[in-house]
Amino acid sequence: MGSVLIQGGTVVDGTGAAAHRADVRVRDGVIAEVGPGLSAEGGGERTVDAAGAYVAPGFIDLHTHLDPSLFWDPLCDPMPQHGVTTVVTGNCSLSLAPLRPEHRQAITTIFAFVEDIPREAFEKAVPWSWSTFAEFRDCVVGRGGTAVNAAYLVGHTPLRMFVMGDEAWERPATAAEREQLAGVLDGCLRAGAFGLSTSMFDEDPAGRPVPSVLADDAEHAALIDVLARYDAPLEFIPRQQLRYMAGDVDRFVGLCAPRGVASSWLGIYHNERAERPFHEMLDRAAAWQNEGIRVYPQVTPRTMDVRPNFFGGMSFMNLAQGWNRVIQADEAEKRRLLADPDWRRVAREEWDTVTFNPFPHRVPDRVRIMAARRPENQWFVGRTLADLVAARGGHPSDVLADWVLEEDLVPDIVGVGLSNYDPDGVAGLLRHPGALVSNSDAGAHLTMFCAAGDTTLLLARHVRDRGDFTVEEAVHALTGRQADAFNLSHRGRIAPGLAGDLTVFALEDLAWEPDSFVADLPGGGRRLRRPPGGFRHTIVAGVVTQTEGTLTGAQPGGFIGRGEAAPA
Repeated sequence: MGSVLIQGGTVVDGTGAAAHRADVRVRDGVIAEVGPGLSAEGGGERTVDAAGAYVAPGFIDLHTHLDPSLFWDPLCDPMPQHGVTTVVTGNCSLSLAPLRPEHRQAITTIFAFVEDIPREAFEKAVPWSWSTFAEFRDCVVGRGGTAVNAAYLVGHTPLRMFVMGDEAWERPATAAEREQLAGVLDGCLRAGAFGLSTSMFDEDPAGRPVPSVLADDAEHAALIDVLARYDAPLEFIPRQQLRYMAGDVDRFVGLCAPRGVASSWLGIYHNERAERPFHEMLDRAAAWQNEGIRVYPQVTPRTMDVRPNFFGGMSFMNLAQGWNRVIQADEAEKRRLLADPDWRRVAREEWDTVTFNPFPHRVPDRVRIMAARRPENQWFVGRTLADLVAARGGHPSDVLADWVLEEDLVPDIVGVGLSNYDPDGVAGLLRHPGALVSNSDAGAHLTMFCAAGDTTLLLARHVRDRGDFTVEEAVHALTGRQADAFNLSHRGRIAPGLAGDLTVFALEDLAWEPDSFVADLPGGGRRLRRPPGGFRHTIVAGVVTQTEGTLTGAQPGGFIGRGEAAPA
């Protein structure tokens, strides 16, 4: 833990209170003093000049999938460069523990599909030296620190596999199994797990619902009873089809509210076709919160642009017999299928009948061609799949199949503006009193989009450029409100005795830049990375983790439980 004095800045303390001029001293990793005119003590204390800048609590990101990547990237690039000091991971029913050795390949396959995290990175970098959550915690702590603090949810899917084996994929738990599930979850929470995550939506590459989907209300109730004993939260993913979402939310609120358990969920994005029902769900959440029911739908400022991964992932998950079959196949089989008339017939039929899919196959005017290999195809760069169909004729699925073959199976296409494309509409979601600003999804979908940088986008676009928020309101949304919602009691505010996690920035310096590919994953795999956001400094436990966009290499963060640091 470090000691640092941040001098000459304007403190935005994370409560929503008015900003004020003050210095901040962090000693031994904890905020020691806040006030004007503090003098440097010497003795190894570092000073940071914050003149002309804001000093805010380090930002919290409640929805990430960084648990695997922290093994190969403990610096968590580029999260510190966007002011983030604490992440919650293990979302969407997926975590790395508890997990028996015989289920490691299965969970790797699910992660690779649902979260688009390359299998090779898992195989080369995740040590898999644990079965229980306590063993996982010890492994994480024993490897040394990270540049961010990380709180780990227990995924309902590996929890069911741990207790029920292969039958976790087939049925609800029996009464005896429910008791075992509750016991294992209790052990995880005693070992420092932050809470539980579950999903009603996700599937594996073969289209099987992940094990959490099969849980009934009796099973959920048994697990939520355990959460209640620890005041630990539940993160749940309702089905993302609009006709199911509200009912799934009602189901989990009905289970959590009587037990006093905080819950959070996602799936609300601005889209003119669904604007009214989404706002109605936010209105209901605000009403529940006013009644003391802690339920928080998460919203993000980021536009949903998706680059499909043609070598895995869930981009075409709902086109199961056509395009998803191609995505999951090896290279030779891809080429065979794409040219096969029988496959093309099935693919056309699914294309025309399936309305919901992560990649926007039904709106070809929003599928943009970013690059082309053949000289004769350069004319289409910057144009859309709709333009390609108009020029070549034929069914969009066939035209895309031809294009993928021409591009040697790696077409550079992007589905743009699938949702959150209207800043006015997005601002309405972000400012809604029922919403929680989070849901970056950082660490997932590494070749589809870069999820890091939502914090920068909120401050640059919605504070500085548009004035949708004051800086005090935006910082509160990224810090104190999240800490209050999920009992991160030592974080999210600037006050003596709290964690020395801070970020220093000037609004005029911030920039949310487009992502681009870098090849730095284990095994040389590619990921999309967003450039630094313009933050002057990010500090964790009194140690500077990045300065002016450059990581310092310091790793003062690590495993945290429900607001308390785990023993080092």
